[in-house]
Amino acid sequence: MTTPITSLQKEYIRLLDGSSAAMTIAGAHMASGAFVGVSWRNLTFVGCDFAGDGNIKLASMSGCKFIDCRFLAPHHDFGVMTDVSFTQCSSAGRSIVCGGDGSTGVLFQACSFDGGSSAPAAHEGVGCMGEVTFRNCTGRGEVLVAGTRLTIDNCRFDHMTFAIGRQRRRGAPLAATVLIDNSQGSGVWRMVDCRMKTSHIQNSSFEQIVNDSSECEA
Repeated sequence: MTTPITSLQKEYIRLLDGSSAAMTIAGAHMASGAFVGVSWRNLTFVGCDFAGDGNIKLASMSGCKFIDCRFLAPHHDFGVMTDVSFTQCSSAGRSIVCGGDGSTGVLFQACSFDGGSSAPAAHEGVGCMGEVTFRNCTGRGEVLVAGTRLTIDNCRFDHMTFAIGRQRRRGAPLAATVLIDNSQGSGVWRMVDCRMKTSHIQNSSFEQIVNDSSECEA
Protein backbone atom coordinates (compact mmCIF):
# COMPACT_ATOMS: atom_id res chain seq x y z
CA MET A 1 0.00 0.00 0.00
CA THR A 2 1.39 3.40 -0.96
CA THR A 3 0.96 6.75 0.78
CA PRO A 4 0.08 9.96 -1.16
CA ILE A 5 3.28 11.96 -1.62
CA THR A 6 1.60 15.10 -0.26
CA SER A 7 1.22 13.29 3.06
CA LEU A 8 4.97 12.78 3.28
CA GLN A 9 5.94 16.38 4.00
CA LYS A 10 9.73 16.08 3.93
CA GLU A 11 9.84 14.10 0.69
CA TYR A 12 7.31 16.37 -0.99
CA ILE A 13 9.37 19.49 -0.28
CA ARG A 14 12.58 17.81 -1.45
CA LEU A 15 10.95 17.00 -4.81
CA LEU A 16 10.16 20.67 -5.31
CA ASP A 17 13.35 22.38 -4.18
CA GLY A 18 15.75 21.11 -6.87
CA SER A 19 18.60 20.50 -4.41
CA SER A 20 21.21 17.79 -4.97
CA ALA A 21 21.07 16.18 -1.52
CA ALA A 22 20.46 12.45 -1.82
CA MET A 23 17.13 11.15 -0.56
CA THR A 24 15.10 7.94 -0.71
CA ILE A 25 11.33 8.11 -1.20
CA ALA A 26 9.69 4.79 -0.31
CA GLY A 27 6.11 3.60 -0.63
CA ALA A 28 4.72 6.85 -2.04
CA HIS A 29 1.85 7.34 -4.47
CA MET A 30 3.01 10.11 -6.81
CA ALA A 31 -0.28 10.97 -8.53
CA SER A 32 -1.33 13.58 -5.98
CA GLY A 33 1.74 15.80 -6.41
CA ALA A 34 2.43 18.36 -9.15
CA PHE A 35 6.05 18.52 -10.28
CA VAL A 36 6.46 20.85 -13.26
CA GLY A 37 9.64 22.60 -14.43
CA VAL A 38 11.79 21.31 -11.56
CA SER A 39 14.93 19.15 -11.61
CA TRP A 40 15.24 15.87 -9.73
CA ARG A 41 18.78 14.91 -8.67
CA ASN A 42 20.15 12.01 -6.63
CA LEU A 43 16.75 10.63 -5.68
CA THR A 44 15.92 6.97 -5.13
CA PHE A 45 12.31 5.83 -5.41
CA VAL A 46 11.52 2.43 -3.87
CA GLY A 47 8.14 0.73 -4.18
CA CYS A 48 6.38 3.87 -5.41
CA ASP A 49 3.32 4.15 -7.66
CA PHE A 50 3.42 6.62 -10.57
CA ALA A 51 0.06 7.42 -12.13
CA GLY A 52 -1.71 10.57 -13.25
CA ASP A 53 -1.62 12.50 -16.50
CA GLY A 54 1.09 15.13 -16.85
CA ASN A 55 1.57 15.90 -13.16
CA ILE A 56 5.30 15.15 -13.62
CA LYS A 57 6.88 17.34 -16.28
CA LEU A 58 10.48 17.90 -15.25
CA ALA A 59 13.20 20.14 -16.63
CA SER A 60 15.76 17.38 -16.00
CA MET A 61 16.56 14.29 -13.99
CA SER A 62 20.05 13.10 -13.01
CA GLY A 63 21.50 10.41 -10.78
CA CYS A 64 18.07 9.01 -9.94
CA LYS A 65 17.05 5.39 -9.32
CA PHE A 66 13.66 3.71 -9.48
CA ILE A 67 13.47 0.33 -7.76
CA ASP A 68 10.39 -1.91 -7.77
CA CYS A 69 8.17 1.00 -8.82
CA ARG A 70 4.88 0.71 -10.69
CA PHE A 71 3.88 2.96 -13.58
CA LEU A 72 0.10 2.80 -13.87
CA ALA A 73 -0.75 4.23 -17.30
CA PRO A 74 0.93 7.58 -16.58
CA HIS A 75 1.91 10.34 -18.98
CA HIS A 76 5.12 11.79 -17.56
CA ASP A 77 7.94 13.84 -19.10
CA PHE A 78 11.21 13.39 -17.20
CA GLY A 79 13.11 16.09 -19.12
CA VAL A 80 16.77 15.53 -20.01
CA MET A 81 17.76 12.32 -18.21
CA THR A 82 21.36 11.64 -17.13
CA ASP A 83 22.41 8.41 -15.40
CA VAL A 84 18.92 7.25 -14.50
CA SER A 85 18.06 3.60 -13.83
CA PHE A 86 14.83 1.64 -13.49
CA THR A 87 15.26 -1.75 -11.80
CA GLN A 88 12.52 -4.37 -11.46
CA CYS A 89 9.90 -1.77 -12.28
CA SER A 90 6.65 -2.49 -14.11
CA SER A 91 4.09 -0.66 -16.21
CA ALA A 92 0.41 -1.49 -16.53
CA GLY A 93 -1.72 0.10 -19.23
CA ARG A 94 -0.56 2.43 -21.97
CA SER A 95 2.35 4.32 -20.36
CA ILE A 96 4.35 7.35 -21.48
CA VAL A 97 7.46 7.65 -19.30
CA CYS A 98 10.08 9.39 -21.39
CA GLY A 99 13.13 11.64 -21.31
CA GLY A 100 13.97 14.40 -23.77
CA ASP A 101 16.66 15.04 -26.38
CA GLY A 102 20.22 14.67 -25.13
CA SER A 103 19.41 12.07 -22.47
CA THR A 104 22.28 9.67 -21.65
CA GLY A 105 22.90 6.68 -19.40
CA VAL A 106 19.24 5.62 -19.16
CA LEU A 107 18.82 1.96 -18.14
CA PHE A 108 15.77 -0.28 -17.74
CA GLN A 109 16.91 -3.44 -15.95
CA ALA A 110 14.65 -6.48 -15.32
CA CYS A 111 11.52 -4.39 -15.95
CA SER A 112 8.18 -5.55 -17.36
CA PHE A 113 5.88 -3.56 -19.60
CA ASP A 114 2.24 -4.43 -20.23
CA GLY A 115 0.49 -1.97 -22.49
CA GLY A 116 -2.47 -4.27 -22.90
CA SER A 117 -3.34 -5.24 -26.44
CA SER A 118 -1.05 -4.66 -29.41
CA ALA A 119 0.34 -1.14 -29.10
CA PRO A 120 -0.87 1.61 -31.46
CA ALA A 121 1.32 3.37 -34.01
CA ALA A 122 2.72 6.07 -31.73
CA HIS A 123 5.89 8.04 -31.15
CA GLU A 124 5.59 8.31 -27.37
CA GLY A 125 6.19 5.57 -24.83
CA VAL A 126 8.81 4.26 -22.42
CA GLY A 127 12.44 5.35 -22.88
CA CYS A 128 14.09 8.62 -23.89
CA MET A 129 15.01 10.67 -26.95
CA GLY A 130 18.69 9.98 -26.32
CA GLU A 131 20.61 6.85 -25.30
CA VAL A 132 18.70 4.02 -23.61
CA THR A 133 19.31 0.37 -22.73
CA PHE A 134 16.69 -2.29 -22.02
CA ARG A 135 18.32 -5.29 -20.30
CA ASN A 136 16.58 -8.50 -19.10
CA CYS A 137 13.18 -6.90 -19.70
CA THR A 138 9.87 -8.39 -20.82
CA GLY A 139 6.87 -6.71 -22.38
CA ARG A 140 3.76 -6.78 -24.49
CA GLY A 141 1.75 -4.14 -26.30
CA GLU A 142 3.89 -1.12 -25.36
CA VAL A 143 5.89 1.52 -27.24
CA LEU A 144 9.63 1.74 -26.55
CA VAL A 145 11.41 4.97 -27.46
CA ALA A 146 15.04 5.84 -28.24
CA GLY A 147 16.63 8.88 -29.85
CA THR A 148 20.31 8.33 -30.67
CA ARG A 149 21.11 4.87 -29.29
CA LEU A 150 19.00 1.84 -28.47
CA THR A 151 20.40 -1.31 -26.87
CA ILE A 152 18.14 -4.32 -26.27
CA ASP A 153 19.98 -7.03 -24.33
CA ASN A 154 18.47 -10.38 -23.30
CA CYS A 155 14.86 -9.17 -23.58
CA ARG A 156 11.62 -10.96 -24.46
CA PHE A 157 9.03 -8.73 -26.14
CA ASP A 158 5.67 -9.62 -27.70
CA HIS A 159 3.68 -7.34 -30.03
CA MET A 160 5.78 -4.25 -29.33
CA THR A 161 6.11 -0.93 -31.16
CA PHE A 162 9.43 0.93 -31.46
CA ALA A 163 9.90 4.65 -32.14
CA ILE A 164 13.63 4.95 -32.85
CA GLY A 165 15.29 8.23 -33.84
CA ARG A 166 13.21 11.03 -35.34
CA GLN A 167 12.50 11.88 -38.95
CA ARG A 168 12.60 15.48 -40.18
CA ARG A 169 8.85 15.70 -40.60
CA ARG A 170 8.52 15.30 -36.80
CA GLY A 171 11.06 17.96 -35.82
CA ALA A 172 14.83 18.09 -35.35
CA PRO A 173 16.09 14.85 -36.95
CA LEU A 174 17.77 12.17 -34.85
CA ALA A 175 19.40 8.99 -36.13
CA ALA A 176 19.92 6.07 -33.76
CA THR A 177 22.51 3.34 -33.46
CA VAL A 178 20.65 0.10 -32.69
CA LEU A 179 22.03 -3.07 -31.08
CA ILE A 180 19.80 -6.07 -30.35
CA ASP A 181 21.54 -9.00 -28.65
CA ASN A 182 20.31 -12.31 -27.25
CA SER A 183 16.66 -11.25 -27.49
CA GLN A 184 13.45 -12.81 -28.73
CA GLY A 185 10.47 -11.17 -30.36
CA SER A 186 7.10 -12.85 -30.73
CA GLY A 187 4.06 -11.49 -32.52
CA VAL A 188 4.75 -8.29 -34.44
CA TRP A 189 7.59 -5.87 -33.75
CA ARG A 190 6.47 -2.65 -35.41
CA MET A 191 9.02 0.05 -36.30
CA VAL A 192 7.14 3.36 -36.63
CA ASP A 193 8.73 6.22 -38.60
CA CYS A 194 12.14 5.17 -37.32
CA ARG A 195 15.39 6.79 -38.42
CA MET A 196 18.44 4.62 -37.84
CA LYS A 197 22.13 5.14 -38.43
CA THR A 198 23.09 1.47 -38.02
CA SER A 199 21.22 -1.65 -36.91
CA HIS A 200 23.07 -4.68 -35.58
CA ILE A 201 21.13 -7.81 -34.57
CA GLN A 202 22.89 -10.87 -33.11
CA ASN A 203 21.95 -14.07 -31.25
CA SER A 204 18.28 -13.12 -31.58
CA SER A 205 15.10 -14.37 -33.24
CA PHE A 206 11.84 -12.69 -34.26
CA GLU A 207 8.46 -13.81 -35.47
CA GLN A 208 7.69 -10.72 -37.56
CA ILE A 209 9.20 -7.24 -37.94
CA VAL A 210 7.21 -4.57 -39.79
CA ASN A 211 8.71 -1.25 -40.90
CA ASP A 212 6.16 1.57 -41.13
CA SER A 213 7.90 4.30 -43.16
CA SER A 214 11.24 3.73 -41.42
CA GLU A 215 14.51 4.84 -42.95
CA CYS A 216 18.25 4.39 -42.56
CA GLU A 217 20.57 7.39 -42.62
CA ALA A 218 22.69 7.47 -45.79
